[in-house]
Amino acid sequence: MNAKKTPYLPILTPILALKLALLPALLLALTLNAGCFGRGEEQPPQEAPESEVASQPEIPVPSALSEGAAAAFAELDPTVLKPGDAWKTFRIDPAQSTARYVVDEELFADATRKYGLEIGKTKVVGVTGDLAGLMQLDLTQREIGANRFAVFLPTLQTDQALRDAWLRENALESDRFPLAILVADRLLDLPQSYREGEEIEFRMEGPLDLRGSLQTTVWDVAATLSGDTIRGSMHTRLRMTSLGFDPPDFANTLTVQDEFTIQIDFVAHEE
Repeated sequence: MNAKKTPYLPILTPILALKLALLPALLLALTLNAGCFGRGEEQPPQEAPESEVASQPEIPVPSALSEGAAAAFAELDPTVLKPGDAWKTFRIDPAQSTARYVVDEELFADATRKYGLEIGKTKVVGVTGDLAGLMQLDLTQREIGANRFAVFLPTLQTDQALRDAWLRENALESDRFPLAILVADRLLDLPQSYREGEEIEFRMEGPLDLRGSLQTTVWDVAATLSGDTIRGSMHTRLRMTSLGFDPPDFANTLTVQDEFTIQIDFVAHEE
């Protein structure tokens, strides 16, 4: 990478990523969001909507979202919901949910001289509260139906504005690719039994659209269903190089690991 073009630092993803995502449906399915996460090189096929499902308009985005996120989410096509009383729909509450990326970074002498940063290894965390998503669950059959989790990437923020600007302009290119979108299509390793209020751990698989790259991801999920609310956390690991860019490596200033974590902590309420 060109140090002149990049005053500083690492990259996501969420996003979750991320988002998003990034993402809670997965968790919902588990209890039975939408952030996963494993990594696949092949692009999953897109399935056509079933003829019996009805398209319903999205509920207006909550005011807790930033103006840019609200506008981006409003441009998404409505989610196609499955009909029938067995399906329960849960929507992510952005006021109580976050998406973040975590990456290992090491700073050298020039980081102190140029930016006043302390030399050594550290974990960088970038966070945003700009999430949107919903998921349908059949709690009797423990199946996940229609779902989508989206994370607005331009508002990811760390403790360094230079790092955040580098991420937006050079890594995620979030002006071009503002959203990370996850759709879950398979649940893995579900427990044999479940009681309401009990935390369940499982994995969720689905395509993640991030920076114009569609990848099959597998997420580790832990979630709890209590009444009409699902609370959970999900995470996956990705590589910057698999997303089409190299990790930052600026001579005498810093290096960043290729692999990073996307984590989504979410609360979703039944509609």
